[in-house]
Amino acid sequence: MFYDPRENLRPAPLTHNPLNALVAPRPIGWIGSVSATGVRNLAPFSYFNAVSADPPVVVFAPNSRPTGADKDTLANVRAVAEFTVSIVSAPLAQAMNETSREADPGVDEFELAGLTATASNLIRPCRVGEARAALECTVWDIVALPSHHGGRASHLVIGSVIGVHIDDALIVDGRVDTAALDPVSRLGYFDYGTLGEVFEMPRPD
Repeated sequence: MFYDPRENLRPAPLTHNPLNALVAPRPIGWIGSVSATGVRNLAPFSYFNAVSADPPVVVFAPNSRPTGADKDTLANVRAVAEFTVSIVSAPLAQAMNETSREADPGVDEFELAGLTATASNLIRPCRVGEARAALECTVWDIVALPSHHGGRASHLVIGSVIGVHIDDALIVDGRVDTAALDPVSRLGYFDYGTLGEVFEMPRPD
């Protein structure tokens, strides 16, 4: 089939927007932020990725609540222009899912999910202490994204990575053992995945 998503995001026979399933797998950015009054927040975003290695830059895209109000993460990074990204390994998948709840702004999702809020080295937001890797970031820019008339607003948060935490046990022969990190990725709908088979394929040049 072919369709124009500007006219209809899910024309028949589709019952859901297929983009999440087509552009997959996607890494999960488990974003830690803090409000202007010091309330911690932790939320997962599957519209997340690294977009530059030198200097390291990551992005994530929070949309608005169905009511049109900003999600806590976006409000927080506007007020305190810093955030952490904790990497979700397979044993943390359920805890990550718990932090996706629609909670009131005063709720601390670290406590909600029984996670350790570990202080960062360089910024105010905490990282997940149980995560085997995490990034400390400062906000470089926040860009409003296009939206359909009457649709939910979305924004692209661009972050400069200024600190990197890695479990020493993951470093083997000078490289991160990604298979041991066992990161969880988001597929379409409510589907998630882990790495499965990992193979090396050197470039032809």
